[in-house]
This record gives sequence, C-alpha cells and structure tokens, in this order.
Amino acid sequence: MNQISICMKFVQLSFVIGLVALVVTATLPSCKKTDLSDGRDTVRGIWGTVACYDENGNKESDNSDIYINVRCVDTVGSDLNNILDTTYTITPNLKGQWELVKPCAGWYFLEFSKSGYCKNMIYAHRYDTSKADTLETVYLAKRSQGAVEIDSVTISESVLSIYRTIYFTKGSTYSLSTWYFFGKDESVSDENYEYSYVSGVSTGSTTHQTVVRKAIDKLLEAGFKEGETVYVRAYCDNARAVSYQVDGDKWLYPNLLEGSKVFSFVIPESDEE
Repeated sequence: MNQISICMKFVQLSFVIGLVALVVTATLPSCKKTDLSDGRDTVRGIWGTVACYDENGNKESDNSDIYINVRCVDTVGSDLNNILDTTYTITPNLKGQWELVKPCAGWYFLEFSKSGYCKNMIYAHRYDTSKADTLETVYLAKRSQGAVEIDSVTISESVLSIYRTIYFTKGSTYSLSTWYFFGKDESVSDENYEYSYVSGVSTGSTTHQTVVRKAIDKLLEAGFKEGETVYVRAYCDNARAVSYQVDGDKWLYPNLLEGSKVFSFVIPESDEE
C-alpha cells in the first residue's frame, strides 16, 4: 500500500472527528490576513479565490469577514502511528484572494464560511511541495427564495423530459437554478440519491414553466437499469449553485430550498435482442 493510500485511509477514518477541529482555533497563528503581492512565491504554495453571491445570484464586491479553516493531514513516512494533523485559520484579502505560504506536504481540507452565507469546502487536495497549486474559485452564496414543482415526466427516443414550474416567491425579478436528484425509492432526496443533475438558470418574478431534457444513458451510467422504476425530486437553489464534498462519496448542497413532490418513471427496455 503506497503512502497516498495509507494517508487517505487515515483521513476517511478521522474525518468526522476532524470536522470538529476545523472550527477550533489551533495553537498556530489564526485569522492571519493574506497579503498577495507580485512577489509571492511561485514555486511553492497553495492559493485561490473566494467569491460571494447575494440571494439573487449576483456577485458581490464585499469579501470581508470570510474565514478559511485549514486542516492538513498526512503520515510521517508510512507510519500510521506518526500523524501530522494541523489546523489553523486564515482570511482572504479584500479581493477574495487567499494563499497558504510554503505549506507542508499533505492532504488539505479547507472550509470557507461567512456569516449569512452557506458554507463551502475543498476536500482532500493533495499538496506535495514540488510546485505551486492554484485552485478553482470557491463560491459562498446566500440562500435564495422560490419553489419548484415537477408537473410531468416523459421519455421519448431515449431522452427524459422533465416539465417543471418554478415559483419566484420574492416579488421581484431574480434568478434560480434547479437540482434534480434521482433514486430507487420514494424517499429520494438531496441526501438519498443515485444521480444528481443541476439545470441552467431560470430568471423571472412570478412563475416560469419550462422543460429540462436529459439522456437516459446518463441514468444507465449511474447504475439504473432498463425496466427499473426511477424516482426524481427537484430543488431550487441560488443561481450560483453550490455543492461540496465532505467525505469520499458524500456531497452536501447547502443552499437548497424545499423539495418538490416526487415523480416516478420507468426506464424503457431496448428493442435489441
């Protein structure tokens, strides 16, 4: 078993406990304001950007009071009894830029938070100190307002069509995205599903009726079978849809509103003999 496998095995076993450690300020200096300049180290380090979005899905300019809880986990050599486990907190600059200056090697878990916004996270990023890693932008978005209902579901020529109505309940024009969760029983939800999909953004002020189409092949690739009954539930989200990983196979969707009623359909069997 190589070092990465050993380390990841340890991470999976300790992750639940480690989440508690993310919110505890460690003995290392915390809340350090990151100063990114043209002279930053381009050989070693981890850096990225965080962006905030309001409840209407519009990008905001205020990037103050954002906290990034950093946890680094690794083994020293391949000895599981000798574990490096470090936590500390940093904050980005006013442009939303952040940097870990010359960090040690290991698996990095970064939790992003700001009061009034739903959390986001980077899970198990491996840093080996041999290069500079620039990570994708992390989004913090406020929970929006609205609702979605599935009106009907049809299948034609191996394409699934989901007819939906979005209700914009705020009373002004704004944007929402919609998540669809597919499962094998009526209890399908954002916590119990086999396959998830987020559709494009819809903008309106009262109601919006539209259809979303998805190839049946995507469901087959996710483990569903021909002739099987599939259940689907829809949820509204901020226009800046956010999801993040919290374990090897578990994802969270922090901004979801109340889910729709569940619809079911049967995947047709092919005519091939």
